Amino acid sequence: MSNEITLFSGNIECIDEVRELWEELNAFHSEKTCHFKQFYEEFTFEARKEPLLSSAARGELLVFIAYSGDARVGFCIASVVDGVGEIGSLFVMEGYRKKGVGHLLTEAALDWIKSLDAKKTIVRVACGNEEAFDFYAKYGFLPRATELQLAP
Repeated sequence: MSNEITLFSGNIECIDEVRELWEELNAFHSEKTCHFKQFYEEFTFEARKEPLLSSAARGELLVFIAYSGDARVGFCIASVVDGVGEIGSLFVMEGYRKKGVGHLLTEAALDWIKSLDAKKTIVRVACGNEEAFDFYAKYGFLPRATELQLAP
């Protein structure tokens, strides 16, 4: 990596700073999905913000942003609500993948979740993005269940 990666963290008030990166994550999921493309095509940042605002109001939420210089190159949104920690979103721009940025974000989020004494910690992986299982397995995450949904 030519530029050093720095991490910034902030509460729900900085959520809009990751809008563009979240939109890239949503497009990534739209490309990967085999059944719910229309969901991702219609899913807006404002619709994603709604449950995040609710989580922040009912518990704790932190947004981690990775920077290379002044450029935002990745983000992670983590929460702890009712004793359940969650990595709610994780995304790294294509040119920065497999260079440790995702690990920096994940480790920071998990350290924060642990500091709040979460009873369990979860992450959901969108259908079509199963290659992420290997990444999360490095942190001890294992598949517990598969949720099926009626196609639209």
